[in-house]
Amino acid sequence: MSVDTYLQRKNTSKYQKVEHEGVRVMVSPTLAQQAKTVYVDLKRFLLWTQYTVEAEPLRGHFHGPACTH
Repeated sequence: MSVDTYLQRKNTSKYQKVEHEGVRVMVSPTLAQQAKTVYVDLKRFLLWTQYTVEAEPLRGHFHGPACTH
């Protein structure tokens, strides 16, 4: 999954937006169309913050660019 955090001068009108406890999540139209579910988790401990995003594809896998870590 790729994550784009630079949003200046980008048209985000087609993105699905959800905000919870000060965190705004924007889901791209492609991910929204191809995902059965999208799960977002946020864990905080002192100054450390961990974000986890999991997407379950409608079919066996997602098509397109991939990033592995």
